[in-house]
Amino acid sequence: MVLDVDRVDHSVEERQNVSAMPRTLERRGRKAELPAREQAVVHEFAGVIRRHREQSPATLARLASVAFGISIGSRESRRDKLALALARGLETRQQLAEAEGGSLSSDEAARFLGISKTAVLKRLAAGRLVAWREQRLQAARFPRWQFDERGRVLAGVPEALERLREDGGLDAWGKILFFLQTKASLEGKRPLDLLREGKVKEVCLAAQAYAE
Repeated sequence: MVLDVDRVDHSVEERQNVSAMPRTLERRGRKAELPAREQAVVHEFAGVIRRHREQSPATLARLASVAFGISIGSRESRRDKLALALARGLETRQQLAEAEGGSLSSDEAARFLGISKTAVLKRLAAGRLVAWREQRLQAARFPRWQFDERGRVLAGVPEALERLREDGGLDAWGKILFFLQTKASLEGKRPLDLLREGKVKEVCLAAQAYAE
């Protein structure tokens, strides 16, 4: 099971032994207990990340995936394969999050579009914008690429999202992947590339096929 941990309560120095380490994590304002052995693993992972903080999150996610592959890639159990798929999925999500200029918060998107934050969130709820939720804060992050340089939503994005909504099981990451993944049906281009060329109809047709 994967915990979405907000902050580790480090009340001891790294040099102290495992038995002295805190067993409590803060999760959205409440306490969650971890066995000492699991807390030791979290503590060790956190130490590695701190020592390599000069690396980007995407690089760290990619290297974590490589490490998983080296450690358990040759095993055949369903549990090991699931763990490896999870590590690779985290790497992919980080790459999507950082692509094409990264992302904007709700406040930043509102200022960029010249509308209120409430209006931005209403557009998101109506499916006319795409955003993912940060696990730590449950705050929406809007991919920067869905806005053009003139402070408007890129033409065709709402229409394509409307087609994608027909697949009720498609989450925000699946929708983001649609826009950023090259497709043979689009002559090896990404839907985002075609939208920037003004080819909205072609992208909508591709979105319809993607959602089926």
